[in-house]
Amino acid sequence: MVTKVTPMAARRDSERTQERILDALARIIVRNGLAAVGVNSLSREAGCDKVLIYRYFGDLDGVYRAYAERGDIWHTTAEILAGIDPTRTSLSDALKLCLRHHAIEIRKRPLTLAVLGAELSQRTQLVVALEAVRERRANAITVWLAEHYEAPPGVDIQTIGLLLSAAINYLAVRARTIRVMSGVPIKTHEDWERLLAAADQIIDGVFSRVHHKARVRGAAGND
Repeated sequence: MVTKVTPMAARRDSERTQERILDALARIIVRNGLAAVGVNSLSREAGCDKVLIYRYFGDLDGVYRAYAERGDIWHTTAEILAGIDPTRTSLSDALKLCLRHHAIEIRKRPLTLAVLGAELSQRTQLVVALEAVRERRANAITVWLAEHYEAPPGVDIQTIGLLLSAAINYLAVRARTIRVMSGVPIKTHEDWERLLAAADQIIDGVFSRVHHKARVRGAAGND
């Protein structure tokens, strides 16, 4: 007896195979790094013929692009801005929350950390896609903050955010393989509370310096 495969069943089987391939990609990158990905290693990990990789994705770059389109490679704008109310939250506290949410969300994503760790040396489509998503989300956050807050004169919010978020990215990537850096623990939740408290102090220092200058100018004007 010959079993007839319906178009719907064939489509479901195709979708399941594609998901297996994409899941296999994530496992390889997290376990062995971006350099370990190849068509042969991917087909072995997914348990499918490599012909199917070419059929469904065209080539390895096609697999990378498909994975990037899953949507979870980078945190959303809403995740970063969660809990920030411009009527109640100061600009300095908003920046602190953005950085805290960024640290929490990026540390949840082992594949993203693995790609970040490889982006300087390997320009794959997945690296390029991550950069594009990251730029879009960062720009959206910058625009939102500019629409809801007025930065004090001389305070470059965008660049301050870049420097501190880049430091978070680097430390989160390094924490995958080491526990301590320059004598400071960077692995556990408690370690990250200490790191984020230091970031808060940097932001407080920037804003207190601006306020101090304003008070000094006001006092000089009264003389």
